[in-house]
Amino acid sequence: MTISTIPSKVLVTAHQFALKLQNSAEIERFRLAEQQVDQSLSVQNLIQTIKKKQKELVHAKHYQKTEYRKCIEQELDQLNKKLDNLPIVREYQQSQVEVNEIIQTIQQILADAISEKIEVEAGGEIVSGCGSGGPCGCR
Repeated sequence: MTISTIPSKVLVTAHQFALKLQNSAEIERFRLAEQQVDQSLSVQNLIQTIKKKQKELVHAKHYQKTEYRKCIEQELDQLNKKLDNLPIVREYQQSQVEVNEIIQTIQQILADAISEKIEVEAGGEIVSGCGSGGPCGCR
């Protein structure tokens, strides 16, 4: 089924729901935290330093420089811990987890509601045969 074959009333309702979700407190909190992370020079500098060290690590592994690799790995651990412990980064990560949980919950509610009305695979084992009438004989 493509979007063009979905009844327009369903699409309109889905669009209205999406707009309500976009304006929810959780999404607003996520956007604000994301904006703060993006605009923070200290966070961006730390991210750039981590990326640079990651490239150095790839080179150290490629050229089999064991001691240098260990040193870079330790530096990366410290840099990542420093990044993860910044309050605005923790806020961003927490709000991201909350938004993901909301989206997963909505997906599960939709899948459950649809599965109650029609036979649809919503994860796990298929209740009946494949429906093709092939070797298993189901229809």
